Amino acid sequence: MKLSILGARGQIAGSLISLYKGRGELSNLALYSRSPESLAEESKGAKICPSKDFAKNRHEVIINCIGVPNLKGVKNSGAEIFETHESWDNLILAYLKKHPDALYISLSSGAVYGKNFSSPVSADSCFLSGVTEISPADFYAISKLNGEAKHRSLEKCSIVDLRIFSYISRFIDFDSNFLVAEMMKAIKDKQVFMTDDNNICRDYLHPEDMLQIINLIIGKWKDTGFINAAFDTYSKAPVSKLDMLKALYEKFNLQYIVKQGAKPGFSPTGFKMNYYSTNKKLEKMGYKPQYSSVDAILQVLSEVL
Repeated sequence: MKLSILGARGQIAGSLISLYKGRGELSNLALYSRSPESLAEESKGAKICPSKDFAKNRHEVIINCIGVPNLKGVKNSGAEIFETHESWDNLILAYLKKHPDALYISLSSGAVYGKNFSSPVSADSCFLSGVTEISPADFYAISKLNGEAKHRSLEKCSIVDLRIFSYISRFIDFDSNFLVAEMMKAIKDKQVFMTDDNNICRDYLHPEDMLQIINLIIGKWKDTGFINAAFDTYSKAPVSKLDMLKALYEKFNLQYIVKQGAKPGFSPTGFKMNYYSTNKKLEKMGYKPQYSSVDAILQVLSEVL
């Protein structure tokens, strides 16, 4: 099976490429990046292509990992978010219309469910609930939801949206504002981690489980010849912030201070108390996650350190 991965320098793409490399399957990959020269060494054996050549080539399975590199500046990058997501999505959809025998796997986000995460997402949750006025924190969610709406409207095209809530791999950007990245950076730099007492809950998907999901989707598509759906991704179990801190203290001696009554730290897509899904629709595909969130974090950090 030939796979075309767009946005090959991102965290999720990098972790998938590493897994394919470990399985000796790089020759099955075509990797697309705006800076293809930066992929040459680590992806030796794969076909390396500049992003601009995508429309010129033939594709069997397309995995779209393209996104805005760092959401820290989301308040000032609304136009970039929409333009990046829409331009590449439209390019891929134009290809599918000409080649309906291809499969398109698009990485969406749990952010499509909006701002109200007082409880985790379920099969009955509404999209973008709690949005009364569009603000910069909504740009990312709206761009992803717009993409999913277009995909469902193309009923004759094989398109799958995978909603990622949280993801962890050794390719994580330590300078990003994601909670686990800040904790890992504190351990690496031997600094004290400061946080508020909001015991938020997150669900970190391990690369091995991500690859399992992709393989199941490809298998379903090959068996039936068609698939058009969206799935929430999930690990074996989510983890609360306090349990995460405890585990990192016990394993890596993370020093931390929990400030009582402090306001939550800035999140470019809005504060989310329970950012994970209980919708196990992927079970029907045969998905059985191998890693819990805390297992994934500890294993990845062990590799990094």
